[in-house]
Amino acid sequence: MEGASKEPTFFKIIKTGFNTDDLRIPPKFRRHMLNELSETATLELKGSSKCSWTVQVSQIESDIYFKNGWQKFIKDNSLGDFEFLVFWYERPMHFTIEIFDKTACKRNNLLEKSTRADNTKRPRGRPRKCNRSAAGENIQSCQSFELKEIKEEEEEEAATLPSSGFRSFTSIMGKRCYNVAVPVDFSREHLPQGYYNIVLKNLKGQKWKVKVVCSGKTVKLSAGWVEFRRANQINCGDICTFDLVGRRTMVVHVIPK
Repeated sequence: MEGASKEPTFFKIIKTGFNTDDLRIPPKFRRHMLNELSETATLELKGSSKCSWTVQVSQIESDIYFKNGWQKFIKDNSLGDFEFLVFWYERPMHFTIEIFDKTACKRNNLLEKSTRADNTKRPRGRPRKCNRSAAGENIQSCQSFELKEIKEEEEEEAATLPSSGFRSFTSIMGKRCYNVAVPVDFSREHLPQGYYNIVLKNLKGQKWKVKVVCSGKTVKLSAGWVEFRRANQINCGDICTFDLVGRRTMVVHVIPK
């Protein structure tokens, strides 16, 4: 995908009954790791160098798994149903992970915040520890949407997700893609009230006008979205990240299913 980050990327959705004992690397992603395999891998939250986890790497026939240590990552980050993780493979056996909650909003890096707060209270000379107990608190509250129709094979698709330094939200396309629901907290904080047009841009810089419709607490990208979706071949199950790069301009990144 033009303009995207070069790091190989895959994502994983946490579902009811999700096996927390291990994580199987998507089959199409294995080619990025085969020549660099070691007994362990390092997992680090995106935007933080303070908290990291070491997991055991196990190869069983043609499959590669994260084993011991993966359970601790799940527990420390209080991961729950329909949250999903994006993995960037930045260097050999080192993954940076970004967590999205089930409302499609990025979770705040609570581990980093609790570490800084803890550090201000700690007497000098004592080592600073990463406080992971607060990881499940204060998650952004946005308008809910359902991920139940996402199939298992869609979780195993490797893709390239651009790194984002902008205000953004993420949506997974359903079967009826006539509009896009904007999370309430995102629209309240970053978008004007009322009815107006915004500009959506793809990674090639091409532009489309799309109507923003506000009805009570519901905010949607409406008229013009279908044309954008068709022109950019966005299908059911694709993941779209909307980066707000101007007052009324968004760049849309797409991870195909």
